[in-house]
Amino acid sequence: MSGRRSPSTFTIRTFGCQMNEHDSEKMSRLLLDMGLRPAGDSIPADLVIINTCSVRAKPEHKALSEAGRYQSARRHRGTLVLLTGCVAQQEGQKLLKKVDYLDAVLGPDAIGRLPDIVSRLSRGQGPLLDVQLHTRSEPRFINVDPPLRAGPKALVTIMKGCDNFCSYCIVPYVRGREVSRPAGDILREVESLARAGCREVTLLGQNVNSYHDARGTGFAQLLRALNEQAAVERIRFTSSHPRDVDEQMIAVVAECQRVCEHVHLGLQSGSDSVLRRMNRGYRGDEFLDKALRLRQVVPQIAITTDIIVGFPGENESDFQRTLAIVEQVRFDQAYSFKYSPRPLTAAARWPDDVPAEIKTERLERLQLLISECEQERLSLQVGSRQQVLVEGTSIRDSQAWRGRTRSNQVVNFSSNGRLLPGQLVEVEIVEVRGHTLWGRMLDNG
Repeated sequence: MSGRRSPSTFTIRTFGCQMNEHDSEKMSRLLLDMGLRPAGDSIPADLVIINTCSVRAKPEHKALSEAGRYQSARRHRGTLVLLTGCVAQQEGQKLLKKVDYLDAVLGPDAIGRLPDIVSRLSRGQGPLLDVQLHTRSEPRFINVDPPLRAGPKALVTIMKGCDNFCSYCIVPYVRGREVSRPAGDILREVESLARAGCREVTLLGQNVNSYHDARGTGFAQLLRALNEQAAVERIRFTSSHPRDVDEQMIAVVAECQRVCEHVHLGLQSGSDSVLRRMNRGYRGDEFLDKALRLRQVVPQIAITTDIIVGFPGENESDFQRTLAIVEQVRFDQAYSFKYSPRPLTAAARWPDDVPAEIKTERLERLQLLISECEQERLSLQVGSRQQVLVEGTSIRDSQAWRGRTRSNQVVNFSSNGRLLPGQLVEVEIVEVRGHTLWGRMLDNG
């Protein structure tokens, strides 16, 4: 391997959820502040960061494969290769032992120490390991200044970690215990983003609706404060835990003009016995009551979800209960997966006793029903007028534009004039094509 030098360019490859996307944004800002610049498509980077996800096995394997692509650049150019995120936290020292082309393995809470780590690697130190997690007394939230000019949408961390310990989920082990960021810091960040041009923020956390800062500000209070601040036009949040949905939260979504009509609630299973084994903290009928209450109070709301099929011990009767709840809620969108054991979790110690072919068959049946529900919910929008935040030109038609409704549905639409990302326009929905709405911009939009 050639000698080390201080890197001048970087590339970040991100796998997984919006929390990982936001972590990558923070790392990018820190590297820019150090004087590094993003590498172009045709320019090999001096520093490569692979930001990993371990919620499921597939993203983990993809991330490790991606890191392997840079072995030659590391050997011949001295490119620094760093593995960050949840896989790094999960595997720690074991990764450095079995993967000899990594210069550093860094957990999610090492992001704030990235400038020092890069400096140490430039001086020839390494490989380095930093998987120290935050604590409640030292939450280690990173307050990174927003860019001078922000895009129309931004992610904002309000809490991190998880105390739920669902039996299938690795998150508490790789993201640490639950801590909430001070409400004042969140309000200041949103204000700064708005000054830089942002019009929509998405509040992030493993369980955003369990947010509770040291001064006693709860999630509903935070949403009301952001709504009253009036810095941005749209406020979103993800993900919500069904157990923590209460009347205060439902009232905020119904009453606050800037809070968007979209809630993501992970069902996971409709069976009470499966939910108990999952340690989800609610019954199927409780989930159903809350989802239907949201639909009653906020008729235009979009409800999306996550569902696992083939969890240990799941039988056909359990699966039928899941289908029954999907039938009744009519989710606008659902992410569905076959169960796969994750290290460290309680369920990993149990027999994975649902045969692969049954998991596949159940997933196909579930996805067929989900698709039917999605099409039905999209069709209800035809003929309606929707406020759309412009994101850019349509991916499907270069002569059209693309944006999202307040309920987070993608719309492709025609316009007589040129638009800019971040504009809010009125669009009449005229048809559904596949899983996408199509419309035309109204003259008074």
